[in-house]
Amino acid sequence: MQADFATKLEQALSTERLAAYRQRLEQDGNRNLFSYYAWNMALSESLYPVLQALEVALRNGIHNAASRHFGREDWYDDHHIIQHRNDVAALEKAKGILTRQRKALEPGRIVAELNFGFWTSMLDKRYEQVLWPQLIKTAFPYMPKTIRTRKVLSRRFHKIRQLRNRIFHHEPIWYWQDLSQQHEQILEAICWIEPAIKDLVMTVDRFPPIYQNGLQEIEQQLEKFC
Repeated sequence: MQADFATKLEQALSTERLAAYRQRLEQDGNRNLFSYYAWNMALSESLYPVLQALEVALRNGIHNAASRHFGREDWYDDHHIIQHRNDVAALEKAKGILTRQRKALEPGRIVAELNFGFWTSMLDKRYEQVLWPQLIKTAFPYMPKTIRTRKVLSRRFHKIRQLRNRIFHHEPIWYWQDLSQQHEQILEAICWIEPAIKDLVMTVDRFPPIYQNGLQEIEQQLEKFC
């Protein structure tokens, strides 16, 4: 790789960020380093469709189930339901953003503004008696009965959240040994809510070929800078 090209990339990306790659690579050559960096970007991009679909399906699934159970679309404003300070703070933050944008504080807008962390927190043990198991069949109608518990849901969605956060914060994921398994688990979780969403997302899902062949293709493209 041309030294000038490598130097420019190092300066733009920062030595500190690239250090996370260098310490995991046996070969410390620049082409190898930047190939993995580009592959990580490609992997992150390829996982966006399934993560986006899951997040939207999860929040709407819980919201619709809660609205039906409690008989009100603004169920989240009931302090007997949402009591934990972090979740209350997340609600206030979402409302504050909408207010500053001069948008109406309608349930649909608030639900969409709340982040993934809020919705996964709804699966925590502290909501066992308030939300679960009352909502579980309605929110996750296609989840097998043998595993349909809040504990299983919480474990699955918190694991997905860890992957999502690394991707959205531009952190390395290429070295995770179970990426392919996690991809399948995300698709499975989508199916627990609505299988049709999986059919939709599969039309744009590029993760399998990127995971299998992406690094080799990127290395070949980087040859022209050598």
